Amino acid sequence: MMKVNDFQKYEITLLISYEDYFSLIYDTKYLLEARLSPDRIFVAKKAMYGNSRKKAVQKAVQWFWKDFKGVLGPANKIMTINDPFNEVVYHEDFACNDLNNKYLDDQTIVRVIEQADGDLARDDSEGSANHPSNSLKRLKRRRKENKEIAPRLFQSPNGLLFYKATEPKAGKLARSKTRLVKLSSKNLDKAMREVSRRGLNKFESFGKKKQDKQTESSGLSQQAA
Repeated sequence: MMKVNDFQKYEITLLISYEDYFSLIYDTKYLLEARLSPDRIFVAKKAMYGNSRKKAVQKAVQWFWKDFKGVLGPANKIMTINDPFNEVVYHEDFACNDLNNKYLDDQTIVRVIEQADGDLARDDSEGSANHPSNSLKRLKRRRKENKEIAPRLFQSPNGLLFYKATEPKAGKLARSKTRLVKLSSKNLDKAMREVSRRGLNKFESFGKKKQDKQTESSGLSQQAA
């Protein structure tokens, strides 16, 4: 029974080989709507309703395995679902394994690849029963950079806060080293208090005092001259 909010209509297309179609018949499973194409492939279409493409894909996969129980092999090899409302759109965080972006028909694949401008391509890998291949794959990974929100304070793409702490020198000739320290705080004010409480900025302060003294000494020397 269709739910009230499952008002959007999507179309499932199955491309079934001649041999596999008759395997269905032998297994007393029938697709009366299937039609034989000139290249001897049976094409079957079925309407699926959902409040989003992601929901429709989820229902389609459940229907496929419930009705055919693996007789036709992996769903990703023969099943596609259209995108009549243009819900599949390329963006910086586009995930090829997101259910919304899987089982794409050819028209949608072409459109999204054009939007990606070189970042995506068709996924022609074989995959497996437990890890089916996607419709698209990334050609290059986008490296997500930490964002500096205050001096020495950085926020990761998933919201974690880090402090760029200065480590003590190993010797007089050694250079100061820095490392990112993960903070438990969730906002900037608490993060700054945590840095002070944990003493993460103590070596930074020592370095600043030393630099100030050097500047002061240089100034006195110039005045004496």
